[in-house]
Amino acid sequence: MCGIFGIITNHDSEVIDKQKVKQSSILMNHRGPDAYEQWGIEGKIELAHLRLSIIDLSTESNQPFFSDCNNYVIVFNGEIYNYLEIKQELLLLGYTFRTTGDTEVLLNAYIQWDNHCVNKFNGDWAFSIYNIKENSLFCSRDRFGVKPFNYSLINNSFIFSSEIKSIINYFPELRAPNYNVIANFCRNSLGAQIKETWFEGVNRLMPAHNLTWKNGEIKIERYWDYPKHTNSDLNFEVSTEKYKELFLDAVKLRMRSDVPVGTTLSSGVDSGSIVSVLRKFYNEDHNTFTAVFNSKDYTQLEKSSYSTDIIIDEGIIVKKLASDLNLNSHLIDIPKSDFCKDLSDVIYHLESGHGSPATIPLSKIMLSAKDHVTVVMEGQGADELLSGYVGNTFPFLIWELFKRFKLSQIRKEFLAFRNTYSLGYSLKLFVRLLNNDKIERLYQRKNGIDKLFGPKLKKYIRIKDYPFEAIGFNERFSKELFKSHTGVLVNLLHYGDAISLSKSIESRLPFMDHRLVEFSFTLPYNFKYKDGLGKYIHRTAMKNIVPDYILENPIKFGFNTPLSQNFESFDSEAIKILLSERCLVRDIFDSLEIKALIGEHVNKNGNNSTIMLRLLSVELWFRHFIDVEV
Repeated sequence: MCGIFGIITNHDSEVIDKQKVKQSSILMNHRGPDAYEQWGIEGKIELAHLRLSIIDLSTESNQPFFSDCNNYVIVFNGEIYNYLEIKQELLLLGYTFRTTGDTEVLLNAYIQWDNHCVNKFNGDWAFSIYNIKENSLFCSRDRFGVKPFNYSLINNSFIFSSEIKSIINYFPELRAPNYNVIANFCRNSLGAQIKETWFEGVNRLMPAHNLTWKNGEIKIERYWDYPKHTNSDLNFEVSTEKYKELFLDAVKLRMRSDVPVGTTLSSGVDSGSIVSVLRKFYNEDHNTFTAVFNSKDYTQLEKSSYSTDIIIDEGIIVKKLASDLNLNSHLIDIPKSDFCKDLSDVIYHLESGHGSPATIPLSKIMLSAKDHVTVVMEGQGADELLSGYVGNTFPFLIWELFKRFKLSQIRKEFLAFRNTYSLGYSLKLFVRLLNNDKIERLYQRKNGIDKLFGPKLKKYIRIKDYPFEAIGFNERFSKELFKSHTGVLVNLLHYGDAISLSKSIESRLPFMDHRLVEFSFTLPYNFKYKDGLGKYIHRTAMKNIVPDYILENPIKFGFNTPLSQNFESFDSEAIKILLSERCLVRDIFDSLEIKALIGEHVNKNGNNSTIMLRLLSVELWFRHFIDVEV
């Protein structure tokens, strides 16, 4: 992938500082260390691009890239995986090509089909195309938000970038906290699925949207939406074959690369399916990368989502799978030390906090992978698409069965669920998915969360976890999956992109293939969750490709990362930061309540590690982005 940056103005008095554009863009050098190029028109526009070479490694594919007619110029971050098929279509229409990459295909597709070109793309993208004659910009972000596109309208200018740090470097006045977004993060772990960012005045282009700039005005339109109607008349066997065909082709398309490709591998079905498909259909060596923790580092409270005291150790199953498939397996031990430094590094690249500590081991994985590959395949997106998080969707499965008076199946599903997961954990997730203001406020009052916040976070307007209205679905189960797919998943995609590119690694996600998503949203609930197993149709489709001990394992670890130990004493670095004068004088946290919260945790009267992670993340973010001279 790459980094893109641009600024355009419609006012003659505004001067674009070319040197400052370069200084700002180079802050994203990790996104594209292979080449930097810049182009502009005095008093109008400046575009910059940092390249991570993946397809067509020649300098001819460097960007900004011009059309043959020299009227259009593009900066593009992402991959169009079906570029060869689109290229063939364009060749038949009379287009010629001077490169073998996907950038030129994308640009010619826009010239041919205008803004409708995006409907032809199977891939992940954020790009901007400048029309020189019309002095206009066309920008787009992929359907699911895999690639970032940040922007601001300021001082008669439109500025955009893959990363916010470049925008606030060019316009330091944008280096101001958006306290309401930060307050929503502290209370609910709200992430990058919303339009607003942690910086006042800097926004994200939402997934599946195009943006046009002309004469100082922007116009934003949605170009794609999810299927809303599930078909209960579908035949399961026929659908399984269709699903299998789509998944295999999604993996195949994402193997198009002129650099080595590896896989991040957990003990779960998703990444296990990817490597199993690769070993079945590709003979070359394949590197995999797995985070491994000491199972003793997990507390009992960190295992509370499960019905029994299980051993959390991804390495046990991964070692067996690597042996069976003859994989070059890299097990990366994640040490307990340097937690605050590692978290601080992650926050610099996320440009916000994140509610999951899994960001840290992912960073370690990508650092290790960099020594072997430039591209990694990942299993992200399967859970939100096919009900992999059974704790989230279990109540809605019961609802669908109850509507159909399938009482014996309800009993069967209850028993299967209780064999693995805690009903209390599922109920908590269910309440969150309801996304109800009144229930949330009752919960926060009961747990005393509001007491933690100082004056700057007290003024709190709730932002929904799921930004798009789930309207028009004929099945409640699909409606809830839609909310997860457009909500929490977009937040996960944000950290996946930021962390992989922080190590100059491209991440590819077969489960985010739009054909697979569109097909899956037409499938009824019982194709996705049945007999205590999520991703039911996927497990069935992968029979004789993926080993049974992977397919039949009901436990979903979800990249569990031990956290509580990092806040276990007043001498821990994390607690010292939270109790530092530098932190407490900001008026964002109440010092007495923070001390009480920490004391409760240290004295083992409760596990407050998740909320302390969020508070610590906020403080580290301030130190990176606000406590600087401008």
